[in-house]
Amino acid sequence: MKKTKRRLEPYSFYDHTGLEKHLEKMAGKGWLLEKVWNNVWYYRRIAPRELKFSVTYFPKVSELDPEPSEKQQMFLDFCEHTGWKLAAVTTQMQIFYNENPNPVPIETDPRLELETLRRTARRSVLLPCFILGALGLMNTILLIHTLRTDPIGLLSSGSGLLGAWCWLMILLLSAVELGGYFRWYRKAEKAAARGEFLETASHVWLTKLILASIILMFLYWLAGWISTGPYWKRILGVVISGYMIGVLFFSGIFKGCLKRRKASAGINITLTMLLVFAVTILFLTGVTWAGLRMAQDARQAEHEGRTEASMHGYLAAPPLALSDLTDISASDYIQSSTGEESLLLEQFELQAFPKNGAEDRGGLPQMNYRVTLVKVPFLYDICRAQLFRDRDETGDAELPEGHKAVYEARDPELWKAREVYELTYPDESGFSNQYLLCYPDRIVEIGFSWELTEEQMRIVGEKLA
Repeated sequence: MKKTKRRLEPYSFYDHTGLEKHLEKMAGKGWLLEKVWNNVWYYRRIAPRELKFSVTYFPKVSELDPEPSEKQQMFLDFCEHTGWKLAAVTTQMQIFYNENPNPVPIETDPRLELETLRRTARRSVLLPCFILGALGLMNTILLIHTLRTDPIGLLSSGSGLLGAWCWLMILLLSAVELGGYFRWYRKAEKAAARGEFLETASHVWLTKLILASIILMFLYWLAGWISTGPYWKRILGVVISGYMIGVLFFSGIFKGCLKRRKASAGINITLTMLLVFAVTILFLTGVTWAGLRMAQDARQAEHEGRTEASMHGYLAAPPLALSDLTDISASDYIQSSTGEESLLLEQFELQAFPKNGAEDRGGLPQMNYRVTLVKVPFLYDICRAQLFRDRDETGDAELPEGHKAVYEARDPELWKAREVYELTYPDESGFSNQYLLCYPDRIVEIGFSWELTEEQMRIVGEKLA
């Protein structure tokens, strides 16, 4: 039978009555709170019993203090003398339990209790909540703007979606915490003036819902990261995730070790920051070295004139290569690719251009294209509209004022597409050899440095459709 249990208890910092009731229920089920470490609540198995819990606050306490101050120790001794045993301490919150079914309460003055809670909140909770709420609001405004101006860029990036959703939830969580606290505090002040205690209004279910949504979004990002993208991005994601989790975990262990060795709070925080700084420097040095090594390998590959497939960054094998349309030697040009992918959209771009040392470099053909792969059908029209809007808003800086390039419809059959548009210039500027190809599940923006033949258009359609 399991003897210990670990839980995350997402109760608001001021929700002492909600937490007391929860701990009493846990004791009734045979689980007694033993300690709180790194926001994890540890319970040990006991015989189910009825216990009374009391949550108190002590503003002048730091989680790095090696031992209780003189005033705090006097308070703990008083509580123990009246039958209240210390179960756990988490920063300024102290949690006691009592085996007496009708114990003498620790807090007897509602105004004093409210003032203590207010000073605790001002010291360690309200300012961080305000800062996180402000950051969440700014990022939410940026998210709304990005959804309006560049939905493809946002929805094709799994990490971008994860970050945007987390900031949105942080804004909501901060609003819930701050709104709940100030609403309860105003009512508690009136009750305290009458000499009455006011129970806190618990919204733990909403907090759990918000945290669950963050976990689900993280799992969504993780699924996309594992199943999509080039292998080097997956490795980089593992390394970065491992670094972040490792720093949080080991810094907590390091702080705990220093605290047990009675190091002062100042020494503790200084040494912990130095450790994190040293680990970060080592990590960045390793990542930089790996990046320089990859760049060196790429330059060596270019110098040796390796095959086109070895020169791709995002795509190991592109759907359309310049050699599919021309007789040019792969050793005379470079193909590089970049891309982003999520479970909703994928967007990748390929550029094919002559090498610096290639013979007759100026006369060699060039090609570039960007493919937006739509994995969720209802996003197709949104992506198509954005690509047309981008062209309308961007225009062409080389054209005279009042003129702009526009898309004109072309025969889609040659390209095996549903719709085809060519970018055309006004007056006598002629055609651009830049096209927008609309297929059932993807939209392609493609451009060439020469005028394509019908046969080449057919090849493009076969490769990209």
